[in-house]
Formats: sequence, C-alpha cells, structure tokens
Amino acid sequence: MAGCRGNFENRCRKVLTMESGVFALILAAGTSSRMGTPKQLLDWGEMPLLEQIIRKTLTLPFPEVVAVIGHRAKEIRRLIRIEDDRFRWVVNRDYAAGQSTSLLCGLAIGEGRYHSAMVFLGDQPLVAVETIRRIFESGLKQLRTLREPEPFVVRPCFRGIPGHPVFLGNIRSMNLEELKGDRGAKEVLRTLRHRTILSVEDPGVILDIDTPQAYESARRLAFRPRDSSSNMIRERHGDRLGTE
Repeated sequence: MAGCRGNFENRCRKVLTMESGVFALILAAGTSSRMGTPKQLLDWGEMPLLEQIIRKTLTLPFPEVVAVIGHRAKEIRRLIRIEDDRFRWVVNRDYAAGQSTSLLCGLAIGEGRYHSAMVFLGDQPLVAVETIRRIFESGLKQLRTLREPEPFVVRPCFRGIPGHPVFLGNIRSMNLEELKGDRGAKEVLRTLRHRTILSVEDPGVILDIDTPQAYESARRLAFRPRDSSSNMIRERHGDRLGTE
C-alpha cells in the first residue's frame, strides 16, 4: 500500500509541476491605429476590454498571468487595477517594432521559471473559458506524452481558421531568432515538428477587435440576445477561410 500511495503522490506531483510550469501571456502593447483609440480601454460592460480578458485568464490555474503593454502604458495601468498576486504588468518599450517584440518581452519574463506559455491576444474578449481550458488541458497532455522536452504548439481552429490563445510547449527549446516584426510566432510555429490543431466551435478564437465596426459587432454578440455570429465571421474572415 505504501508503494501505491508513493506512486500516486509522484503522479500528482508531476501533474502539479506541469501546471505550475505554464504561465499566461497577454499581448496588448499595440497602438490601435485602425481603431483610432486605445482598444485596451474600450468599454466592455462594467470594465475596460483588456481588464475583462485579464480577469477571464485569471480564472484558470496559471501560476502567473503577464500582460505586455506599450502604447499608453501609464494610462492603461492607471485605469485597470487587478488585485491578484498572480498578475503583473510588463512594459514593452519597443512595441512600435511589431507584435514579435511583445512576445519576446513576455517570454523573457518567464525564462528560467516556466517551461511553457499560453499566449492570448488583448483584443479577443469573446473566447469562452471552456475553450481556454480545452487548449490548456491539451497542452498538458502533450507535455505528459512527449518523452523529450521538444517544442510544440496547440492552436485552436474554428471552421478552418486558426486562432488564439495558443499553447507554446517547452519554449526553452524553441528557436526564437525568427521572431521579427508584426508576424508574431507564425514563422517559428511552422518549423515545429509537433503541432496540434484543436477544432473548436467557438468563433471567439478568431474574432479580434481592430476597427470600430468590429468593436460594435463584438458588443452585439456579447451583450445582446444571441441570434447568430455567422454574419460577423463572414465579414471578418470570409476571404481567409482555410488559407492558413
């Protein structure tokens, strides 16, 4: 019995180590040039849009949630107050050079402390918590399955369109030298041998808010009787269906 109990405790310890080794990274440093106003601070019910995303992320068992900001950083920090010891702001002073700088900035925070990261976009408030949980659990399963700490990615896909959040596994083994400009991690992900596309029935993974029109459409989906999101999906992504 003692041996069985010891094996069970070892398994539990391994699972807890895997979970505690995955932190959440929210990229929200952009200038919102197409919106014309900081979209991080757009009204989203009773709080700014970025705050809603942060609070949703904190409902998951991440040991740390990091939000990378840049443009209007002081104003964002003043207007969004998060009372949770797991949360921290990071300011990317090179945000104008593209999203890749925010990703590198955020990953550097976790260097040496975390083996994996789950990357969120700061303008996607409609992603369901259950979807986030599925991606997270799929990433943990991959960590348990791989014998060597090889880098991998788990990415959600809605009707053939890849989206976010993205689980980056074993980031210490990733070649991040290809990260440049505003292309994010796209080039790095293409080089990975282990890639999992997780099909989800959640349009929130592809619906980001870049323009006033997209913002109004997203608000209608979030705060009015839900009829259908198909019109918005066609408007935003119809020309990209299945191309990535």
